[in-house]
Amino acid sequence: MNNRRNRLALLITLVLIWTAALPAIAAKQPAKIEGVPRFGNVFIIVGENTEITQVNAQNTPYLATELMPRSAWLTHYYGVTHFSLANYIAMTSGQYTVCQQGDYGPGDCHQDIDNLFSQLNAAGISWKSWMESMPEPCAIEDAGASKTLNGYDVKHNPAVYYDNIEGMYGVWSATSTSDLCRARVVPAGTTGPNDMRHFDTTLAKGRVPRFNLIIPNECENGHDTCPPNPPSATGQFDEFLRREVPKILASPAFGADGVLIITYDEGTSTGGGGGANGSTPCNAWVDCPNFFDGGGNVPFLVISNLAKTGEFNTYVRDHYSLLRTLENGFAIRQYLGEAASAHPIADIWK
Repeated sequence: MNNRRNRLALLITLVLIWTAALPAIAAKQPAKIEGVPRFGNVFIIVGENTEITQVNAQNTPYLATELMPRSAWLTHYYGVTHFSLANYIAMTSGQYTVCQQGDYGPGDCHQDIDNLFSQLNAAGISWKSWMESMPEPCAIEDAGASKTLNGYDVKHNPAVYYDNIEGMYGVWSATSTSDLCRARVVPAGTTGPNDMRHFDTTLAKGRVPRFNLIIPNECENGHDTCPPNPPSATGQFDEFLRREVPKILASPAFGADGVLIITYDEGTSTGGGGGANGSTPCNAWVDCPNFFDGGGNVPFLVISNLAKTGEFNTYVRDHYSLLRTLENGFAIRQYLGEAASAHPIADIWK
């Protein structure tokens, strides 16, 4: 009996010591890393091919008149190159290849390289890529069409280009995708016209993961102008935001520390290229010898209780800065590729 009492007393003592130590342990966890606070659930929506000068009350009324006033928005944010795929890869791994600049499929351009998704896996942080109009989980080929409002383009799905995400046992395969990829890279809805029902249902229940990459289809991301032909392709992305953003902000998953980021893969100029502020309009890369030197000056907005509101125009930032900011917000200390030398987006936070 005495031995049992002694063991119980020892257990109580250990619990009291551990409880007393909790405040000290919590105090050692920094509130911010490089000026970036700890993020709750993060939602990133990526549009296509838009310069910041195209965002106005006429082209994008919801973004310009309703979202910008309640956001922190950057005037000197840039894509890193052209075309689309290279920018998606840059913002999720801190680098890109010439193959990816050419927008080729994952069978040609996949890489055995660390990336944001694998970093989140290693840190035990849940994530999903929500792909509108994707016909099946982890689809590695284009599907649907803009004329039927369900075009899925694999070049806008960076996760399937990474061997350690797409492939079984980290070996990329066109015939045997991994369980991880099928569970995390998922259709946002059915292949019906502009359908986000799977994401919307999960969101309404508050069951989304910590990191959510949301990619609209080829009509709703601003890439194509589709029936019934709004004033511009940018207008269709604006309508997507009008439909989906209120659902995100109203979700119990957003909470007091949720972060919504809205940006674009690239613009239509040569602006950027490691911090340049110049912007040369180009209709096609053949017209501009330096077209691949920068990805254009694109819109970038953050809506969060953690962020200030207003225009931020002091610093030049790009997709590598976004990656470093996400790594900081999730307390991931290893910065990938060019993110290691990029400056985080730090001035917008309270």
